[in-house]
Amino acid sequence: MPALDEPTELATPDRPAPQAGDGAELQPFVDKIHRFLRCLGASRTEAEDLTQEAFLAAARKGKLALPPAARLSFLRRAARFQWLRTRRRSRREEAAIAELSLQLWEHELPDDGEAMLQATRACVRELTGRAGLAVGLAYRDGASRTEIAGALGMAENGVKTLLARTRHWLQRCITRRTR
Repeated sequence: MPALDEPTELATPDRPAPQAGDGAELQPFVDKIHRFLRCLGASRTEAEDLTQEAFLAAARKGKLALPPAARLSFLRRAARFQWLRTRRRSRREEAAIAELSLQLWEHELPDDGEAMLQATRACVRELTGRAGLAVGLAYRDGASRTEIAGALGMAENGVKTLLARTRHWLQRCITRRTR
């Protein structure tokens, strides 16, 4: 097989053009396009998908029959175009999510969440007994359920249930205070 930078002849009647199924001849191109896409910033799976898309585009347009240097150039351009298209699409999606998040924030929390914070603090102050201790250990001190269980003399599953019930109670308390 000639090196990628060596010129080769185009297909002739006695020498057919390489087809998409000629894996051995196309593998060096696959590797180079994959590396190129990774250098552009594509994730591993994204680069694999975009490499396939670039080869599909080349096959559809009959560009797999080009000499190796021209084939590689076409595949690089096709891969870059595919990558840019996915970037544009994801930027539009991210912009839409950011805009909707801002609208939701302004609608749900007109005071930048200050009332919600005050309600949360007041509800946490109302917690007594093991519930108050467990919430303090878990969320203020960052203790694990095992550590909380040891400190409160409870089983680990009991701590899990206590925290779940306490979170539910806090949610209802905060909702009552912010209506």
